[in-house]
Amino acid sequence: MKTIRELRDAKGWTQLELANRLGVTPSTVYNWERGRFEPRLSQLRDLARVFEIRMDEIDFVPEPESATKKLAA
Repeated sequence: MKTIRELRDAKGWTQLELANRLGVTPSTVYNWERGRFEPRLSQLRDLARVFEIRMDEIDFVPEPESATKKLAA
């Protein structure tokens, strides 16, 4: 299983490019990648379609916070 960011990076797409392919905003993609929200079922289907994988191959583990963000807190 791979996260949305890993899948996006493997395709060489920016968050904006993925958002345009899915018909969502770049902030939606950002929030999915950070684990703030999970895609709705219809969006999950679209993600699987654009990445050419099964829906159950997408992992929703959020990205770890960067060390700089933790130090700033």
